[in-house]
Amino acid sequence: MNSFPRNFAVEDGRTFTIDLARLDDLAEVVEFRKQHFNSISPACYLVNVANNETIDIDKRVRESTLKNLSSCEKNPVSLTMRDSTGRLVAIALNKLIEKPQADDQAAPLPAQENPILIVSLIIDDLERGIDLFTTYNTKTIFELWIMSVDKTYGQLGIATALASLSLDLAKANNAGAVKCLAVSQYSAKAAAKNGLETIRTIDYATYEFNGDKPLANLTDLLAEHPVARLMARRI
Repeated sequence: MNSFPRNFAVEDGRTFTIDLARLDDLAEVVEFRKQHFNSISPACYLVNVANNETIDIDKRVRESTLKNLSSCEKNPVSLTMRDSTGRLVAIALNKLIEKPQADDQAAPLPAQENPILIVSLIIDDLERGIDLFTTYNTKTIFELWIMSVDKTYGQLGIATALASLSLDLAKANNAGAVKCLAVSQYSAKAAAKNGLETIRTIDYATYEFNGDKPLANLTDLLAEHPVARLMARRI
């Protein structure tokens, strides 16, 4: 798709600019992720408040963002949105996932308990035993990986618009299906408005890890974001 950048106007007259994400956006996107994504879902909130692991977590966030934006140099599938001053107000980091070969094996998870591991386990459990490549008879799946909007700009349809544009990018890249591991109600709502259906949910309050329920005491966050969802649809 070559129709970027493009404008997105909202009812109050403001206009935002949507563009393909680039490596030049790395520093801003990393900070935006930490401020507006890690603090939203109960699972990611654990990462956000893990002060004793701040350096390691910052490194992981930067490395995963760098990997995403680097891949977008070849296959531009991620998006940014900015206001009239050029300030970043939303991101949609997406992935193209190819069907693994029969002999591919996932790397084992580390044995120690830490917030990064808990997030990984929840994501793994959402997809455990579900083969979307077979379900949708496709070799390529488009993932709505990280979608986040500065809540100052909430209720303007931004997340829904970014999800819709992301689906256009999925079609342009010949993906047969799209999935979303919605760790917050915000991303789940945007995905649902674009036709993705819930396949599996995990209740944060009852999620167990090593005999404990590490998310159960996050009552304020759980009131707004009670579950994580695996969502998908055919394209």
